Amino acid sequence: MIFKSKWYLAVTLSCLWIFPSSPIQAQISGYDVTFPSAYSLGLSSQGVVSSNSLSSIYGNTAFLTNQTKHILDLSTNVSYANSNFSPFYLSGAGYFSFSESFGFGVRGKPVYLRSFPTDERFSNYTFQAFANWKLNPYITFAIHLGPGVSGRIGGFSSYSWNVSASMAIQYDNFRFGIILESPGTYRYDEYLGSERLKEKLPERALVGIGYKWNDWIDIQLEGSRKFYEFTSVSLNQSNQYIPYPVRTMYSGNLSLALGKIETFQILTGVGREIRMEKSLRGFYTASMGVAGSLFPSLFGEGYLYAVSVQRAGLSVRERDGAETRFALQLQLQF
Repeated sequence: MIFKSKWYLAVTLSCLWIFPSSPIQAQISGYDVTFPSAYSLGLSSQGVVSSNSLSSIYGNTAFLTNQTKHILDLSTNVSYANSNFSPFYLSGAGYFSFSESFGFGVRGKPVYLRSFPTDERFSNYTFQAFANWKLNPYITFAIHLGPGVSGRIGGFSSYSWNVSASMAIQYDNFRFGIILESPGTYRYDEYLGSERLKEKLPERALVGIGYKWNDWIDIQLEGSRKFYEFTSVSLNQSNQYIPYPVRTMYSGNLSLALGKIETFQILTGVGREIRMEKSLRGFYTASMGVAGSLFPSLFGEGYLYAVSVQRAGLSVRERDGAETRFALQLQLQF
């Protein structure tokens, strides 16, 4: 009887642990951090320390304070894996340079995406207004605020506020950047048709340092920390908190740009990203791209472009999560 009681207790506790958690984990797919512009994708970068407007308009907009021209920008990206293409994801932005020390704009971009999960796609977009200002000749700040929305099986979530702030420091050929972002909490009232889902996306802290070696060589190093320990999932008011190890929440990249954006640039970068799944799984990325002025002799100055490709999940099979990403970006400065 003692033997049976022990086994009965063990089986009961196992069932109580498995059945409430497994359906939630099986139904809700993970997600990846996105590269919202083709220029950033070519560098495997989040744009935290890039002074180029093709990257900073979706990343650290504090670097735009030194931009004397107004900007209109459009970028699109798509992924390929398992003989299938993902939907096209769009990013768009506009910037108005009000003075030498102040500017403002709007942007819409994906924050987290997952194109090829085992069960469902995931997308999280934010639509922000932002303003940036110069404190002194070396230090500038920016703040971004706007609604965000996520998409899963069953439609789109309620909106939530995405708020972020950034700082840029430039001294001679050195650059330093910081971005702090809180994507928000999202609610689905008809997830899978009848379920009620609520999830809190992880905050991010990004830092980077860049150095312009000369007019032709620009190097940058970025690091980020995702606060996955603050994430939560509630399905039908059943909360889930997963104790991820802190060491798994760090990622970063090393990037190199060769050439001048006014003529022609070659972009390349390698990085390590963290995929939000049942267990936080790290994977490596490698990117290449080109950018420059779009037919200046024909269209004139102020038309820029970037085209890039990235392999996410080096040495990983596509059925295990690897994918190839393509991106195209056009920007008008006037």
